[in-house]
Amino acid sequence: MTSVDFIARHRQTARDFTRRAIFTFDRVVGVLLVNLMRSLQVELDQFFSRLPLPSGRRANDDAFRMARKKLRWQAFVELNQAVLADLRPAPDWHGFRVVAGDSTTLYLPTTHPDTLREGGDGFGCYHTDTGIYSLARASALCEASTGLILRADLTSETEDERTVLASQLDQLQANDLLVLDRGYPAYWLFALLQAKQRHFCIRLKLDFSAQVRAFVASGAASAVIDITPNGAHRPGFAAHSLPLQPLRLRLVRVPLSSGQVEVLATSLLDEAQWPAAAFAALYQKRWRIEEAFRHLKCRLKLEQFGGETPQAIRQEFHAAILLHNLATIAAQDVLAQQKRDAQIHAPNLTHASHLVRLYLPQLLADPASIREIGPLLYDSIAQQVIRRRPDKPTSPRKANRKKPRHHRAYK
Repeated sequence: MTSVDFIARHRQTARDFTRRAIFTFDRVVGVLLVNLMRSLQVELDQFFSRLPLPSGRRANDDAFRMARKKLRWQAFVELNQAVLADLRPAPDWHGFRVVAGDSTTLYLPTTHPDTLREGGDGFGCYHTDTGIYSLARASALCEASTGLILRADLTSETEDERTVLASQLDQLQANDLLVLDRGYPAYWLFALLQAKQRHFCIRLKLDFSAQVRAFVASGAASAVIDITPNGAHRPGFAAHSLPLQPLRLRLVRVPLSSGQVEVLATSLLDEAQWPAAAFAALYQKRWRIEEAFRHLKCRLKLEQFGGETPQAIRQEFHAAILLHNLATIAAQDVLAQQKRDAQIHAPNLTHASHLVRLYLPQLLADPASIREIGPLLYDSIAQQVIRRRPDKPTSPRKANRKKPRHHRAYK
């Protein structure tokens, strides 16, 4: 992490991080990575309690605020890609690696004009009778078998989630299968995925088109259809330089235990190779990205931003993504070494995140200490592995009952 080239790429100016100071480049990265959940001075005192400092010197919160201004948020993005580079999870559905895509909104601090300004790095704001609030859209691609976040972007909440997804598609590999919920379907997105030769499975609203309504009424389990974009779809196709031509999709019916029906659109056309009965389990895998968002927002307290500028907010956002992935990798390694099935057993990710935060300062001070810390980390995570119960009965829900409030992973 202290590579000269890496530091040069991710500091604001050539003079930054050249003095012998308490807040070196790697220490600023480390402080942000352990997640600023409490008072900044309390977090600094705990972080530096494991690091040797010159006699009489103390890590001051004002000094840290000045030091973090020198760090580009892209450093955490590159670190995350480096962490993921050597990981190649095995395909987990008919030869495909399932990747789930989704977005969520985040409340932001409303005390800095750069955060509230429209355009650029700003996120926009909303005025209500109770005051001002600002929202951002966090969009991510998540590896469904492990929960690793392969790519994450933070944009204004007004940015369309399909447009953000289009910018993330280069992250997908040839054997990836993208699974999306019913907020994403669009003719131009189907065309873009097919142009990039990426397979997909996307849930549709039951009234998405006349062909979908006819399919629902037919009672068929699966059907291949040709859809023809018209002039109303031209702007989306033109924005992505796509020809306005017919597309071939397959519709799959997924009956639910409640009696309701879901309809999925997929590029996997061969019924014999990919039977309709297998798609219920496939779409269920999309829930892993919801669990990742819940971990970030409810356990890592992602919305408790310590900084107020767009630069500081993006630093903390991408640092939280990296912390989530480090904890996930540690937890998955425990399952692999114990030869436990990840579909049956689940480690306590909150506990694993806490352990990573706890030992990170010591690892920064002495990377060789991993030989001592590794076994401690392994034993602690191994004691917090639980058994999943996918067949656990749940209380019945009335079909038209409105939820009294949003799920706690959402706001």
